[in-house]
Amino acid sequence: MEAAEATRLVRAALAGDSAAFETLVLRHEARVMNIAARLLGARDEARDAAQEVFLRAFKYLHRLDMQKPVEPWLVRITVNVCRDALRTRQRRRNTFVVERAETVDESADPHRDVARKQERLVLQRALGTLPEKERLAIVLRDIEGLSTAEVASILRSSETTVRSQVSRGRLHLRAAINRLTGAES
Repeated sequence: MEAAEATRLVRAALAGDSAAFETLVLRHEARVMNIAARLLGARDEARDAAQEVFLRAFKYLHRLDMQKPVEPWLVRITVNVCRDALRTRQRRRNTFVVERAETVDESADPHRDVARKQERLVLQRALGTLPEKERLAIVLRDIEGLSTAEVASILRSSETTVRSQVSRGRLHLRAAINRLTGAES
């Protein structure tokens, strides 16, 4: 979304145009859902988190700096909501990852689909073993493709810290994947 269009939609939403806010939600919901799902590991929790993200965005829209893009602001809210959800989960000691059944494409190669699903599950489990800061840095930098500067801004840390977290996270992730798959280091 162009910055000018986003600014126009934000101004309209602040003026009470609910359709403008709905347009912002529709344009950003996939990104918010993807980040939340990768951070939380469960689609149901990600849907709940995405709803909370957009509730907070609506509530605090007046705080958005109109000189800056909307997406990094929403990503920061997403990270914060997911951090809250992870803390709540940890307090409850709920360590189960619930996977939603996926629809099957009859025309696709079933072996490839099974392998891809297993790879995603291993990656999700491995991500779940990482310390929170490393997991956030890896998801935002390597999986979501944000730049180091963008990740540093979202996490409110330095680029050097983000590079360090990504580097350590990659090492820990590789070790966790090897443990989960029984591969040798």
